[in-house]
Amino acid sequence: MTLPSGGAFYKEYPKSCDPEDYWGQVGRTVNGKPVPQEQIDLIVAAVCQGLDLGQNDSLLDLCCGNGALTTYFFSRCRGGLGVDFSDCLIDVANSRFKRRESESYRCQDVLEFVRQEENPQRFSKALCYGSFQYLSPPASLEVLALLRHRFKDVGLLFIGNLPDKDRLSRFYADKPYVPGIENQADSPIGIWRTTGEICELAAAAGWKCSISRMQDRFYGSGYRYDALLVPA
Repeated sequence: MTLPSGGAFYKEYPKSCDPEDYWGQVGRTVNGKPVPQEQIDLIVAAVCQGLDLGQNDSLLDLCCGNGALTTYFFSRCRGGLGVDFSDCLIDVANSRFKRRESESYRCQDVLEFVRQEENPQRFSKALCYGSFQYLSPPASLEVLALLRHRFKDVGLLFIGNLPDKDRLSRFYADKPYVPGIENQADSPIGIWRTTGEICELAAAAGWKCSISRMQDRFYGSGYRYDALLVPA
């Protein structure tokens, strides 16, 4: 997603969207229009394959937004929990996308959640798609470290749609560029990291990291990548 003014925007903007514009609410758009279903299918396939998601898994989805994407993953496993700090989006998730008692959505800051969750051992896989780059550097490290050391049964963590600093020029080729914007968590794209930097961050928190990229027909393939983390 693209957040024109960072987290504050993310909390308020969904309220201005059409109640049925689920992709628009979370900024999953191209030129202001919701991405087509074929693009969503590519995301779902990449995440499910990366996580090796199965019917016995319980999934933790951090920064889940309105649940429009999460519901695809919950349908592939026995359920889980989506967490997001936007009360508006969580209201949509609970009213429109909760399908079973084994699925739930909670309004809470994700750092607070990983610090405070009382039953972290209930999750076997975890996901953060399109939002990790909006966490500050200290929060990014702490979230990863807590997922590694408190959520001990999480065997795979998928961090998706990360902006690649090595390909920054591709994105800004036809757009105004402000020097240093790539290091700002509250900028439109968040923090850009090289694949090496995300692997170093993961290692500092106790994970091993592998990198993958989407097919060329994916709308963000030119400047984004995915990271799959396993316990080190």
